[in-house]
Amino acid sequence: MDLKNQVAIVTGAGQGMGRGIAEKLSQYGAALVVSGRTESKVLETARIIEAGGGNALAVKADISIIGDIKRMFKICREHFGAPDIFVANAGMSYSSDLIETTEEEYYKVYETNAKGTFFCLKEAGLYLKDGGRIVLISSSTTKYPKKGMSLYSSTKAAINMMAEIAAQEFADRGITVNVVLPGLTKTTHMEEDPLPEDFMHNIINSTPFKRLGCTEDIAEVVAFLCSKSSKWINGKQVIADGGCLC
Repeated sequence: MDLKNQVAIVTGAGQGMGRGIAEKLSQYGAALVVSGRTESKVLETARIIEAGGGNALAVKADISIIGDIKRMFKICREHFGAPDIFVANAGMSYSSDLIETTEEEYYKVYETNAKGTFFCLKEAGLYLKDGGRIVLISSSTTKYPKKGMSLYSSTKAAINMMAEIAAQEFADRGITVNVVLPGLTKTTHMEEDPLPEDFMHNIINSTPFKRLGCTEDIAEVVAFLCSKSSKWINGKQVIADGGCLC
């Protein structure tokens, strides 16, 4: 998967899965714009990429703010030129029973996961080079409904539909739009805020490989969908969960 001379934007790249995706795209040769809400974290991601011989620019951006999205794409064009690849990874996790979810929480999660991704997708459609690649990060919980996930999963289900329609709208320019649906993936966030042991045990036992996914697993899938080798995959939802039977 040769991404040399390609420019990629990855949102939510300050840590965890987003950082892993950005590092992987850099390893395959892409120049990176890494964005996130916390400036210190995206600067750290950029330093890691550059220490590995890559080229990265950190941009502080909150995708729930449309002005930040526009600025992120503008900075990319000014620094690297028009992007070839856009990965919408930024998102907000949330788990609570439906009847306990407040209006404030509803808007907070939808502002980032649904609205933010929608307007990122719009800017990508405006400014990506012809033949470009768009990958949105959703969740396997949209396929395997779980108690307490009505708010979070519904925002991710919206992303799935956005991708299917955008794939049709952008096809005349040779741009593909696909979605990756990760299963439960071990990240630094999970280490900071561990899930209940019985829940983790059930997920691990329901996976043929008897382990959780890691950022490397997801990043490789995303990198393939960002490559020219994936040109005949479009408007698809790729479940990356190791064959979990949950």
